[in-house]
Amino acid sequence: RKHRTHLCRSFFFFFFFFGFHLGLDWMDEVDGRDGGGNGWTGGEVKVTFRVQAETRFGQEVLVSGSIGALGEFDVQRGVAMVCERPGVWSVSVVLEKGGSRGGEGTGVDGTWDGSIRYKYARTDRSTGAVDWEAGRERSLSLAFGSMEGDSVVKDVFREKPETLQEIFSTEAFTDVIFNRPERIRMSLNVAKAENSAAITKAVVLGKGSYSARFVVFAGQVRPDEAVYLIGSVEELGQNDFAKAIPMSDSQAPYWSVMVPFPEGKKHFSYKCFIANKKSPGSPIVIEDGPHREFSLTDPELAAIRQGRPCVIVHVGSDFSFQYPNPWRGSGVAVPVFSLRSEKSCGVGEFLDLKKMVDFCVATGNQLLQLLPINDTTVFNNWRDSYPYRANSSFALHPQYLNLDELGKMPEAIRAELNSERTRLNALSQIDYEGVMRVKMSIVKKMYALQKLEFFKTREFIEFFKENSSWLVPHALFRFFTDVNGTANFDQWGIHGKITPKEMEALAAPDTFHFDYIGVNYFIQFHLHKQLTEVAEYATANRVVLKGDLPIGVSRYCTDTWVNPVLFRLNMRAGAPPDYFTEKGQNWGFPTYDWDTMAKDNFAWWRARLGQMSLFFKAYRIDHILGFFRIWEIPESWVTGMGGRYKPAIKIARSELDSRGLWDMDRYVSPYVHDGLVQRFFGSDWERVKGRFFESTWGGRLKFKEQFNTERKLQEALRLPESASAGELQYNQTLEDKLFILMNNLLLLEDIEEKGTYHPRFNFHSTTSFQELPGDWKRAFEEIYQDYFFRRQRELWRTQGLRKLPMMKSASGMLVCGEDLGFVPDCVPSVMDATSILGLRVQRMPGDDVEFGDPATYEYTSVATLSSHDTSTFRGWWENRDEMDLPKLRRYYKQVSAEWNRNWFYIPTEC
Repeated sequence: RKHRTHLCRSFFFFFFFFGFHLGLDWMDEVDGRDGGGNGWTGGEVKVTFRVQAETRFGQEVLVSGSIGALGEFDVQRGVAMVCERPGVWSVSVVLEKGGSRGGEGTGVDGTWDGSIRYKYARTDRSTGAVDWEAGRERSLSLAFGSMEGDSVVKDVFREKPETLQEIFSTEAFTDVIFNRPERIRMSLNVAKAENSAAITKAVVLGKGSYSARFVVFAGQVRPDEAVYLIGSVEELGQNDFAKAIPMSDSQAPYWSVMVPFPEGKKHFSYKCFIANKKSPGSPIVIEDGPHREFSLTDPELAAIRQGRPCVIVHVGSDFSFQYPNPWRGSGVAVPVFSLRSEKSCGVGEFLDLKKMVDFCVATGNQLLQLLPINDTTVFNNWRDSYPYRANSSFALHPQYLNLDELGKMPEAIRAELNSERTRLNALSQIDYEGVMRVKMSIVKKMYALQKLEFFKTREFIEFFKENSSWLVPHALFRFFTDVNGTANFDQWGIHGKITPKEMEALAAPDTFHFDYIGVNYFIQFHLHKQLTEVAEYATANRVVLKGDLPIGVSRYCTDTWVNPVLFRLNMRAGAPPDYFTEKGQNWGFPTYDWDTMAKDNFAWWRARLGQMSLFFKAYRIDHILGFFRIWEIPESWVTGMGGRYKPAIKIARSELDSRGLWDMDRYVSPYVHDGLVQRFFGSDWERVKGRFFESTWGGRLKFKEQFNTERKLQEALRLPESASAGELQYNQTLEDKLFILMNNLLLLEDIEEKGTYHPRFNFHSTTSFQELPGDWKRAFEEIYQDYFFRRQRELWRTQGLRKLPMMKSASGMLVCGEDLGFVPDCVPSVMDATSILGLRVQRMPGDDVEFGDPATYEYTSVATLSSHDTSTFRGWWENRDEMDLPKLRRYYKQVSAEWNRNWFYIPTEC
């Protein structure tokens, strides 16, 4: 039997000062710390942090950062701030310039380089609660040359993250769409020289002068454009575009400039604009809204007068350019296998993606999203074509290998390839098994010809060094799968469990079986090489490659074999029953042991995402709801009906007692009696009852021991392949009905904590609930509403905030989460707090409408007509059946701008 998959149709200048006497005697007045009155030596620098932060009674504000003097982000060692006036907190910290700081910002010589990362936090004196400001850590540089002195930092406490900064500073934008090549950027040395010149000018202006450092985040500036600063004072061009000050892009997308101001300039307004570098006086985009206001308070003026020798005022660390129109991009989502070309062999291959990149460029699309591309080879048949059941979270799928790129082929192998390619490409559908058979045959022949030289090449040696942590286990897993005829490592005897030392010995080049290992190295090397070529091509053409991160891994895969402690192998992930699937879903994937994963700071996830980032600049998290809670199903269940959320605050027996619910057997056992069996099985009811049930008290029935789980039932009803269609249909119907009866209950006892319970999802639909007395019904309804919609809210929010920031920090990729289904109330706020994009599918709206309206979607959304869980839009439109026609007409009337008011007319082609 073959599985067939359808084909988817800056003249800069330096100031050199050899010593000067320009009436700067005021410098000798500064507290004498220089030891001789001959000017400041630069041994210390004072930084005054001032932040606008609203607090309530009992709260205080502190600042903590990456260096020891700021507590290295340890709240207990953070620097407490003083409330100057309601809403304004400040503190001055003296730092030793050039002194050893340790940790971040420490140079190779052990001295601090002047860079700081920091954040503000509110603390509660009575409870000890800590409320860090939202968003990423702030950054501050205090090293601008030899003349800089004290600094005043003016900030505003972030109540919510700077979402657009978070998004537009990802690699999708900085490295691809709005990439500014290093060759066109101002170098850091030039930027430092310009800052030094500005500081020196401020020194020349005399006591009370200062340098203001303006920083703005502008993530949507094209290579031929630059950001400029104008303002209401002479130093900022008096709002004359022709006199605007260019900002430095040395650390783009953060643009900065240092401007000297004389004493007395304590209030002015300013804003930024974007212009072509060849015509800077002609703005392309001017910041939206009113001018920003800059003011110096009396304490800040005092700090400037008392500072050494030129105070730098840092004007906010996270201002964003206010674009009048939000940026929008478009893209295409495709499975690689559907991109079959004349040069590929029976299936779309990685190198075919170049043509898709060309298509994106020609059509103005900026993003190309792929389905998962990891190796799924477990059964060695058509079932391996399912892309969401990987045998490794790191290895790539051999079907995507282009055979022509393996090297020079002998004529016989070339002839075989050409013949098979012609045959497979002529098929209207993909023959997965045929493709894999042909590719593996030719790969093994090419490996045999090249292996002696291949393992000596610098390319492979470097590849192996960088990837051996997953490459060796994967190759061994594939070897043992082939040798044992199964990926079920529980059947591998002594090799069912493996240690790093054992893997090293088993994969040694001098073993008799090394060619089984080596050929997998060969395959993965070439797949890595070809996909890297595609990734570089896409980046060069400003097209973002977006990957897909499946929520789970196969029960029997390299990851679970090598790292079993990271998984709950006796559980399965899935989804609860809903409108589309009455039985729920059991995906067959083991769930994650998040507590164990946290012990090494989620090293497995970080490695997995690090590997993805070699090829992708964005990725989609499949079923992001699983990072808040997962629908976990004990392995004795086949369907998703017996699942319960993990983690969850369970229901204690005492809680049931307090509600007058005492009949536990009635609640936790399948509720079955003669009347139900008759209703379900009609005239066959007595035979079904006799085979599967036995009587218990109160006229109720219970499943016999040999049939008391879904899995036991399924095994008992399994028929041989020779069974007739009628027999197969009868047993399937029987199984479906028995499964419904087995799940005709109200409570599920927790597997690990006996005496605690979970409500059966959607128990309102069961006869067990419907036949309850009224007071019990009301009690169970209260329990249900509390369990699913109230009591878990904070727990699930905490879980999301525990995991998703890690997912964000593990790479520089743009992150999108598939937030579809039964979405807890806490999910949108956590995704907003972590700046993860949501997914909106027009034909799967989350509210009570038939079709979603993109005009109402949040800006931070990926909007799509279809997903991998639906038909393509074209497929839905053109391959309609009679049931879809009314829905299609409603879509055409409500959504299409081309509706011609003829209710019965809809185009036949999309």
